Amino acid sequence: MSGLPLKWAIAGDGTSLAYRDSGGDGVPVVFTNGYATSTYYWDALVAALGSEVRAITWDLRGHGRSQPAREPQSLTVAGCADDLRRVMDAAGVERAVQVAFSFGCQIVLEAWRLMPERVMGLVPILGPFERPFDTLISPKVGPQLFEVFRRVRPRWAGAMLKAGAWSGRMPGVHGLAQLTGVVGRGVGARAMRPFYETLGGIDAASWHALGVAAQAHSARDLLDTIDVPTLVIAGGRDVFSPGELGREMAMLIPGARLMWLEEATHTGLLGHPEPIAASMRTYVKGLATPAAPAA
Repeated sequence: MSGLPLKWAIAGDGTSLAYRDSGGDGVPVVFTNGYATSTYYWDALVAALGSEVRAITWDLRGHGRSQPAREPQSLTVAGCADDLRRVMDAAGVERAVQVAFSFGCQIVLEAWRLMPERVMGLVPILGPFERPFDTLISPKVGPQLFEVFRRVRPRWAGAMLKAGAWSGRMPGVHGLAQLTGVVGRGVGARAMRPFYETLGGIDAASWHALGVAAQAHSARDLLDTIDVPTLVIAGGRDVFSPGELGREMAMLIPGARLMWLEEATHTGLLGHPEPIAASMRTYVKGLATPAAPAA
């Protein structure tokens, strides 16, 4: 996708949203990023799906190529779902499969609340459906981290982002991240390089506002109303969004399928692209095949 030209949509606060569109006649699929990531996370999956899908990737406000939010207070989960709608409008896509990673799962679930008629299907990958800090690392650690995060001023938030970007260049950091389960064993240091590069360019005010908004949000009340084909992908070694959250989500959504990747950490999109792509291909083909009439 990186070779395709950048296109632009306009958020409700006037911020320019960057997106790319592969075009073609495949099933329209919009890929929504996670917190503190950019569209590079989707490259392997989009390439594997090829012409079977019309792939649209986009950056959250303050991330990647999108501009910093002009009004950070509008960066609620609902505000991000509205950004998603505006990207679809700009691309001329009326209805699409909504694929999301990490925090992006909350965004596409909120899109179901706000515009169900535009959701063809849902594929939440390694993400929560509510209050992500409650289960971050552990139920005791995550909420305490959030209290620290919530009190951080944007200036210090920017320093945190730059420190994270700088740490990626330090010897031994990648090995430590693998040892602690933050990064998957099969994910090389080169594959993580774009993540650290992205961290350094994120707008601090936008990043902080999104983190606070994510913790205030829940889509639990929506899950039993979802009536489009849903594939939930969860990782057994994910310490950021524990796999049991994905299992619970799949149980609460009527008819949802669960793909369980026992060895996947939160970097599962980078470490397990082949099985995820294979499952996605089956899912997309199922959308294109009419259901058999009842006997």
